[in-house]
Amino acid sequence: MIINWLEKFAERLSLFGAWIAAFLLVYMVCHILVEIFFRTVLDSSTYSLDEFVGYAVASMTFLSLGHAFQRKNLIRVNILTNVVRGKVFQAVEVICIFLTFSIIAFFARYVWRDLVRDFERGTISPTLTETPIWIVKTVFFVGLSIFLIQMLVSAISVIFNYSQEK
Repeated sequence: MIINWLEKFAERLSLFGAWIAAFLLVYMVCHILVEIFFRTVLDSSTYSLDEFVGYAVASMTFLSLGHAFQRKNLIRVNILTNVVRGKVFQAVEVICIFLTFSIIAFFARYVWRDLVRDFERGTISPTLTETPIWIVKTVFFVGLSIFLIQMLVSAISVIFNYSQEK
C-alpha cells in the first residue's frame, strides 16, 4: 500500500519536473522569437538571450531526469541485465540503482554547497542582467532531488515486487 503511494508520489513529482521543463522549452522559443524581432525590426536586442536560454537548457536537463528515469528513457547499458533473470536480475537492478543514486547524491551535495555559498555571498552572473546564480543552482538541485527520489522509489519498488513474487 505504501509502495503504491510512493510510486504515485514520485511519478507526480517527476511529471511536475517534466512539465516545468516543457514550459522552459516554450519560454526559449518565445525568447528567441522576441530576440529575432528585436534584432530585425527594432535594430536592438534583449541582451540576455544566450544567458537565459543557456540556463533554461541546463534546467530542462536536470528537471526532466526523474521523468526520463521513471519512463526508462535514459540511455542504459544492459549487458548484464539482459542475461540474468529472477532474483539475480532484481539484485543487479538494485545495485545499479544504488550506484547511480550514490553518484548523483554526491553530485547533488556539491550543487547544494555551491548554492548555499552563492546565496550567502550574493553571487551574480558577470553579465548585463546580473542574475543571482543561486536561483539557477536551486533549479538544478530541485531536478537532482526529483531524480534521486525517483531512483529511491524505483529501488524500493524492485525490492518490493521481488518479495511479492515469492
